[in-house]
Amino acid sequence: MNRNKLFFLTLSLFLTSSIAFCQDTIQPKMSLAQNAEYFSKGIENKYNENYDVAIECFENALKAFPEDHASMYELSALYAKKGLQEKGFEMIENAVALDSTNKWYQIRLADFYKQSYDYESFVNIYSKLLENEPNNLEYLEVYIDALLHLERHEELIEKLNVFEDNVGVNEYLSMMKIEIYNMLGDGDNVIKELEKLSNAFPYETRYLSMLAEVYNQSGREKDAYEKYLEIKELNPEDPYINTSLLEYYQKQGELDKAFEEFVLSIKNKNLDYNTKLQIYEYWFNDREDNENTIREAEVAGKTFIEVHPDKELGYYVIGTVHYNNEDYAEAKRYYSEAVARDSSSFMSWYQLIITDLELNAVEDLYEHTVKAQRFYPEQPLFYLFNGLALIDMKRYEEAIKVLEKGRFMSADKKLTADFDTYIADVYHELGNKEMMYKYYDRVLKNNPENVYVLNNYAYFLSVDGARLEDALKMSAITIEKEPKNVTFLDTYAWVLYKLGRYKEAKKWMEKVFSYDKNAGGVNYEHYGDILYKLGEKDKAVQNWKKAKKLGDASEFIEQKIKDEEIYE
Repeated sequence: MNRNKLFFLTLSLFLTSSIAFCQDTIQPKMSLAQNAEYFSKGIENKYNENYDVAIECFENALKAFPEDHASMYELSALYAKKGLQEKGFEMIENAVALDSTNKWYQIRLADFYKQSYDYESFVNIYSKLLENEPNNLEYLEVYIDALLHLERHEELIEKLNVFEDNVGVNEYLSMMKIEIYNMLGDGDNVIKELEKLSNAFPYETRYLSMLAEVYNQSGREKDAYEKYLEIKELNPEDPYINTSLLEYYQKQGELDKAFEEFVLSIKNKNLDYNTKLQIYEYWFNDREDNENTIREAEVAGKTFIEVHPDKELGYYVIGTVHYNNEDYAEAKRYYSEAVARDSSSFMSWYQLIITDLELNAVEDLYEHTVKAQRFYPEQPLFYLFNGLALIDMKRYEEAIKVLEKGRFMSADKKLTADFDTYIADVYHELGNKEMMYKYYDRVLKNNPENVYVLNNYAYFLSVDGARLEDALKMSAITIEKEPKNVTFLDTYAWVLYKLGRYKEAKKWMEKVFSYDKNAGGVNYEHYGDILYKLGEKDKAVQNWKKAKKLGDASEFIEQKIKDEEIYE
């Protein structure tokens, strides 16, 4: 071969190999530089919250160097932030595949598993992390949370104990373990945990209260009682210690001690007022109505007034004590104090109005029912009582309007019947018999055995001499229901009289006198009229004279006596 040709061939091969070497070595160096530049710009834009630009930078960094797991890590978070979960998950998986020793990659991958509720994979990652850092409390906390979701209770208890060994006994860990033990039905370990917690914090009465409650639930009342006494010694003003002891003494049958704790609970300034109301209802619920209960109610009422003078309950209670003792004037005074403190209290208004009725205080009844209607404009009872006041005041037209309004609001058949009855009575006072009978018919349509209406209806028909057979049937129902009611007996006798059945009328009228030794003037006048029709004029006049003396007789009584003759 020509020597010069060989030289040029060798030179050519050398130059070719040098160029190939540059391509193999220099080009990667240029890509890594670009990668580093794009990665740096990506970090800068991420911190400036230019997330779209940051994503583009990290993607370019990967193009420059496809095995850049750091850019994959950054992109996983940015994709997730944009809602591109699958791309984010793919990125972090690739990063972990390239560098499985990086704990931050592992944590990010675990977070993706958690977001997709794959707690098994999440736990697997943190199990490995905890192998390297068994006392890492942050790892333990999220690991425990995942175990809760997986309901791996025994392993969870184990990890909680590790956590506790590191941070010490505390409420958060103990409550979590107690919750698990409760789910497992492991009452013994519940008690052990609470005992450990209360021993660790001996001055925390809340833990003692919880322990006492668990003792009670497990039948260890004596142990619970000892804890209650510890609480009372440590903090006599603990808001719930009195109620706890109240229940304990009540279960033991030590009612005097229980009542002492009941009174102390009312006096306890740390116990809220609404809870005290509940305790009051609890104590007096289903109690027998006897002297001891009245005495306790009086003590409770006075204590409420002493501790909460601005609240209604104490005055209401003392008012009711006086009401039950038929001391209506004092009852009214306390009920007035009650509504002055709480004008929204239905029961206080109701009792005040009932007391007005007992005292026959018509003006006060009217005033109080008007005020009660302002607070309870849709409560028909207050319209009923207001109507009664107006009837007593002989303001009949107003009474009808009020009673009709209340009747419209009533959804109770019995109450509606009361409205109809009183409206009928008002129409009787106004002399409007047609409307009176209309309302009586309304009552009897819903309740055919309403004895009050049946009696009045029958009597007024007899006075009018109308529909006497109907009147007799109505009256017969009343004496069947109440055979010793002298008013009903008098009506029945009088209907028989109007029918001309005088002998029967005499027999039934004499029953009135046998049942009522203090019969009224109207009874003796009716009896005299019956005797007159039977030809016993002298006896008739004697009964008329007695009727005049007693009062409550008809306008014809003097004429009857003078002329010894019947006038109707």
